[in-house]
Amino acid sequence: MKRLSLLTLAIIGASAMQPALAHDKQGDYGDFYFGARLGAFDTDSDRFAVKDGAAFDYSSGINTFTGGLELGHRLTEAWEARLYYDYLQGSLRGTSSDAYGDAFGVDVLYNFKNNVYAGLGINRTRLEGFDDTFLRGTVGYRQFFNNNWAWRVEGGVQQNDGNLTEYFTNVGVQYFFGNTYNDSYQEERPQTRPQPEPAPAAAPVDSDGDGVPDSRDKCPNTPASYSVDKDGCIIYRNETVKRELVIEFPFDSYEIRDGYDDDIRKTADFMKEHPQLDIMINGHTDQTGPAEYNQWLSEQRAKAVGERMINNYGIAKQRVQWKGYGENRPKNSGETKAQRQENRRIEAELKVTERVPVKKN
Repeated sequence: MKRLSLLTLAIIGASAMQPALAHDKQGDYGDFYFGARLGAFDTDSDRFAVKDGAAFDYSSGINTFTGGLELGHRLTEAWEARLYYDYLQGSLRGTSSDAYGDAFGVDVLYNFKNNVYAGLGINRTRLEGFDDTFLRGTVGYRQFFNNNWAWRVEGGVQQNDGNLTEYFTNVGVQYFFGNTYNDSYQEERPQTRPQPEPAPAAAPVDSDGDGVPDSRDKCPNTPASYSVDKDGCIIYRNETVKRELVIEFPFDSYEIRDGYDDDIRKTADFMKEHPQLDIMINGHTDQTGPAEYNQWLSEQRAKAVGERMINNYGIAKQRVQWKGYGENRPKNSGETKAQRQENRRIEAELKVTERVPVKKN
């Protein structure tokens, strides 16, 4: 998780507003420009993707490549506004599949001296089913080839209202055209005419009853029990699900008692539901007897449970590991018969983070 306030960029921009403007002979105010862009994107460490029901983290470092288009307008000698759209393709750990998405937004840019510019904007980033709104800060440099063509490079950071902070950089080529202003330009204010009274609006239709009218509902037929966002789509949250397996053994034995089969089966079913998980089974003994023998006995107990999961419940052998700790990791002091019984055990734990829908209260 990375945290950074974009207010820093805003302060930098405001402090530099007073120097001489960066206007030169190229890219006059009033120009429009169209451009292509190519770059890279560093996703937040909290971001993950869901593929075929399994959660995967993004690769570390620069892990997402972008390509897109932009359209801008020089409003004055210093100020300009820009719209853009980027296609996103991210690399995931633990799978050959990639994550896909897009981002679109608007920036307001201020041009300083020496072809440097900076700005703030807002965008919507959609990546593998996750849809977030970000505040984005940008710093860049632009150089003209001639009166119409320029290249530029820029970088920055975007932050949403949660915990996602992400960095980006890209390069682009821009073509300037259509100068609509000159030094004597005076804006002509159109004369306003009285508008007729609008007809009463019809009551909005909300077919699925989620509180979002059909005209704005991007996810029709949402179940009534789920919370939705402003677009009528289900809101999700991350939830960690955990499964523990503890089996106790008779004295000087690695035979599994009949009453534990149901616990082993449920653990195997959990692994089948989450095929990205492997299991480590840890075997233990009490402190009765020689330490070397107890080490061997703990390994046999862990092995017995592991082989039961493989042979009886269909878990692949490469997903099951076991290890013995002998008498070195007791659960308690082992002073009483009941405490020694608790120490004669195996333990295993599985946990996974799932994306689950939020239900209404």
